[in-house]
This record gives sequence, C-alpha cells and structure tokens, in this order.
Amino acid sequence: MFAFALWDASRRRLLLARDRLGIKPLHYWVGDGQMLFASELGALMASGAVPREIDPRAVEDYFTFFYVPGERSIYRGVRKLPPATTAVWSAGRCTTRRYWRVRYAPPARPGPVDHYTEAYREHLARAVRLQLRADVPLGVFLSGGLDSGSVVAAIARVLNRPCTTFTVSFDDTSYDETPQARLTARAYGTKHHEFRLKPEHLLQAGELVEHFGEPYGPFTLVQSHLISRLSRRHIKVALAGDGGDELFGGYPTYLASRAVRHYLRLPAALRHGFFRRFAGMLPVSDKLLSWDFKVREFVRGAEMFARGHNMAWKVIFDDAERAELLTDEFRRHLAGRDPFAHVRGLVDDAGDATGLQQALYVDQSMFLPDCVLTCTDRMGMAAGQEVRVPILDHEIVEFAATVPDAHKCRRGRTKILLRHALKDWLPAEVLRKPKTGFTAPVPIWLRGPLRGFVRDVLAPDALRRTGMINPACVERLLGEHESARADHARRIWALVDFMLWYERCYERPAGGNSPAAAGPISRDNGGPRR
Repeated sequence: MFAFALWDASRRRLLLARDRLGIKPLHYWVGDGQMLFASELGALMASGAVPREIDPRAVEDYFTFFYVPGERSIYRGVRKLPPATTAVWSAGRCTTRRYWRVRYAPPARPGPVDHYTEAYREHLARAVRLQLRADVPLGVFLSGGLDSGSVVAAIARVLNRPCTTFTVSFDDTSYDETPQARLTARAYGTKHHEFRLKPEHLLQAGELVEHFGEPYGPFTLVQSHLISRLSRRHIKVALAGDGGDELFGGYPTYLASRAVRHYLRLPAALRHGFFRRFAGMLPVSDKLLSWDFKVREFVRGAEMFARGHNMAWKVIFDDAERAELLTDEFRRHLAGRDPFAHVRGLVDDAGDATGLQQALYVDQSMFLPDCVLTCTDRMGMAAGQEVRVPILDHEIVEFAATVPDAHKCRRGRTKILLRHALKDWLPAEVLRKPKTGFTAPVPIWLRGPLRGFVRDVLAPDALRRTGMINPACVERLLGEHESARADHARRIWALVDFMLWYERCYERPAGGNSPAAAGPISRDNGGPRR
C-alpha cells in the first residue's frame, strides 16, 4: 500500500503514484499553472488556492451511492488519483497512466476446488508474513467472519504463537458477531478484547466526517474509528480482513445478480404490480438483513440492474427518490446526467468477463477503494494507527481472478473456495455463518436514542440553507422511519453525514479560505451563508 510523490529536480517533473488497489489516498488539483497534491482533501482546501465550489455531480453521486466514487471529489476540479495510476506534471501539463489492472481467466470447466485450496493458503501465508513486519505492537481486527478469521489463522501458522485480537460488539444479537469471533479467538488462544458500540458513539460523526473532507455516509466510520481508537492503547499496527468479499464472491448481491435475469423475464405488469405491491406491504423489521429487507431491496434493485449492474443493490436514493429529495433549482445543474455511467464504464473495462467477474471488478474498482478502504484508512489514521489489509496483496488479487466462478458463488452459496480452504482452520460455526457485514443497529437507534440528534441536524432551516435539499422530503422520511412504516436508516444517515460535512467542512472551513466566486454551488453563489 502506498501513495507517493517524486520530484525530478533536473527535469522539473513531478510523479504521483497510488497503489494497485487504492488502499492509500491521493488527491490533486491543477489550475493557475500549478499542481497541488495531498493525502487528505482537507489539506488541499486549507491551502487557500483551491476554489471552494461544490460539484453538483458529486452531490448526486453521494446520494446515489453513500459516498463520492471514482476520480471526482465533492469540490469541482479536485481529483482523486485512481488506484494503479500514475500522474506526471511537467511543463504545466498533467497526464495520467494506468500501470496495472486485474484480468480474469476466460470461462472454462472448473477443476476440483482442492486445486485452488492450497494455492490460496500459500498466498495468504506469504502476504501475512510480509505484513507482519513491524517494530511496534501489532494485532488483528477480528469479526465473526471468514476473512479476518483467516488472517488470525495465518498469523498463528507464520509466527507459531497467538496474536492479539479486537472485536466490536452490539446489544442487538442480529448485528453482534462476538460469539463467532470468540470461537476463532479461543481456537487460536489470542489475547482477545471486545468493545461495545453504543448509540452515543454516533454523536461523534460530525468530528469523524472532517477526516474525509467530503460527505461519507456508511455507519462503518463510527465503529471503524472506535476499534482503532481503543485498540490503539494496545497496538500501533492492525491487520484487517478487507477485500475477501470483493475477490472471492462474498456479497449476497452477487447471488441477486444471477437471480435478477430470471426475474426480469417476468411480464412487466407482474413485476410492477404484484411484486412491487407485495414488497411494499411487508412489515418492517429492524433485524439485520431481515427477509422483508431482502425482498424490498431485490425488487427495487432489479429495476435498476440494466443501468447499474451489481451496484443497483447498493443504491441509497434511486432516481425517483433523488428527484423528490433534491430541489428543482439544484437538479437543473444535472440536466439528464446518469450517475450509473461510471459503473457501466467499469463493466466495459472488464471486457469479456462473465457476469460475476464483472460484478467483482466493479466492486474492486469502485466500492472497495472509494467506500471500504477509504473508511479503513481515514479512521485508522484519525486514531494514529496503521491498518494493513493482507488479503489485498496484489498477488492474491491476481490469483483470485483465476478462480472459476463455480468456486466463488453457486446455488445460493458464497465464498465457496474460502469455506473449503479454511475448513481445517476455522470453527464450523464461523464457516457456516452467512454474510452480515460490518454495520450497526442504526435503524433502531434512529427511532430511539438518536432521534433528537437527527432532528437537530436535519432541521428544515439548515436544509434550506444548502439550496440543495427539500425539507418536505426529509420530513416524510423521518416520519415514516420513526413510525416504523419504513426503514429509511441509510437514507436518513446519508443526510445526517452530508449536513455534518456541509456545516463543519464547507460553511466553516478550517483553513478559512474564501469560496469560489463562480459556479453553480459555492458559498457566494449557491444560497445564503450561515
């Protein structure tokens, strides 16, 4: 993992480079005959040279995906250097070049899964051995799943001694993975620590979002910071299990991508009539990945699948919902733009890959660097901790691309190869555990202990001040969620984090630099100042 700048003084040329998977961040801005670059967006904005002009396209992307994907940032003209890319600044010009990409093996009759099992174990052990190099205390972020458990198991084989592990726990048993984490910790005799995440921890979201420099919605920012902050008392370097789902087919959305092709063959009247009405009639459950949630999200995402591929099931506000949420004046700046265009570009970039390979490639190129790894890096650094991700060693990524689809997802099962490879490494309960994700019981908390906080942040006057968000839509979302008529937790929290960013980073910039005088959304040109 790396992001670096190299200045060639004799040729007066600057080289920027970012690692293959986008583990480490790098932002840059080109204008007025100069290039500015930094690892944090806030550093660029504090320079005073970059116009503080919000990019409407980034706002639309954020409310679509929960984060700002791709090269774009929330500020017009500020770019993120893509993973596996270099940028060269010379004679007033900037050129970029992709230096690595994963290529998938063509479809073929799969050999026995045992053929790939030992290779995976060897790759993982090698990657873990490399990333154990440290002259400071080191440990593992351990969930109840396969990926972090495999890191613990590999460490035990490489070092021949137990490590230190850390887990986040919850009161709600449907979210809590500590029983499975304890089984893995007990199997390897780790020195195990557990930290309980409580509703009041989410009150720190305003402080945490400042480390992103732009809106970032997923609930994971709070628990990621909690585990880094509290484990920092014991270790300075942590290993995490990020990447296993995107490499080996761990998300339920990959199964949905296969099922949707059959669903879309049904008559439109049946889909739009019976199924959509049936999904809307289901009672709302607060349990994680409840049956009613899966049905509603499948029906909703299926209608966007042709445009958004696998990302259709990660959408926060769909087209109709964004049209209600964003003001008419703001939407004029978008003029028929499709936020899924970036996704389709990635699908095209995957070439002749299979449907599953395309979905994996999109997640590896977008969801992983722009959402998952962004959170891991920012929250670790905010706590003064380095977080390493050995499963994303590029040799493991290249190996995973050679594994046939049938050994990743098949017949309603995910991560088939990993479950087979780890059957002698991890407890049976961990191997059988379905994918739950690293998230928190926020839907319940928004109806209870966090209700007042959310209402304060999303006050109608504050929303109007942005010139972007329709308060009436937000009030409807809050009312439906608080009365348990719908689960709008992700939409509401996307709005909360956006408003926290807007007030803390945009209206009150730390660097104090002046806003842009031009452009559709700037503090002098997009609405009244606070």
